Amino acid sequence: MAEDPIPSRMDQETLQPEQAAQLLQRQQMLQEEAQVVLEELDLVNLLSASGSLRQVGSSTLGLMTWRDLDLAVSSPGLDVESIYELMRPLYTHQRVKRVHYLNESGSYNATGNPEQERYFFMVHYETLAGNEWKIDISFWLGLDIHPEPVQDALEQQLTPETRLAILWIKNACYQLPTYRSTFYSTDIYEAVAKHGVRTPKEFEEYLARSARSMYPRK
Repeated sequence: MAEDPIPSRMDQETLQPEQAAQLLQRQQMLQEEAQVVLEELDLVNLLSASGSLRQVGSSTLGLMTWRDLDLAVSSPGLDVESIYELMRPLYTHQRVKRVHYLNESGSYNATGNPEQERYFFMVHYETLAGNEWKIDISFWLGLDIHPEPVQDALEQQLTPETRLAILWIKNACYQLPTYRSTFYSTDIYEAVAKHGVRTPKEFEEYLARSARSMYPRK
């Protein structure tokens, strides 16, 4: 599912030009491949039938390090039976390996915030080229278009410098078992955009200030 990390040392203070070029080249390749996935599965037409579709996350921000696609559908009042019927073409697709479903509505919404109610599907898909993608699809059930404040802020704030810093840190982190359990991509984005973090080592120190670690605790 993931490309091999581009080599760099955790204590490295400066990103070398050849490393920067590799990070940007891989990012561009994955971003282009993401659009192929959308077309192969006809996801825009499929999901737009249930509400307002927005592609979000690293595939739109130019921050890709691995094969992960995020799609948000604002679908107020849509019931899960209708969504299951809508998703049938994915369940039956010959190259969809597995689908995970999570109900985060009603009493299963841990946040208690109605804006965060959703039905969530994680689809693992193998492309015609043989690459496995994880596709996260959220059907948001709130009464309006689901807000994406982190996405909106990054679209306005990203610079070539901060984009490279994020790609470098994500490259160092994305295959760690703590990634997406102890910390998330949004933590990296916030550390870079709001706290001036620029290197993997600085991000490790940033996490430590909130009693978190990049590495599994022994």
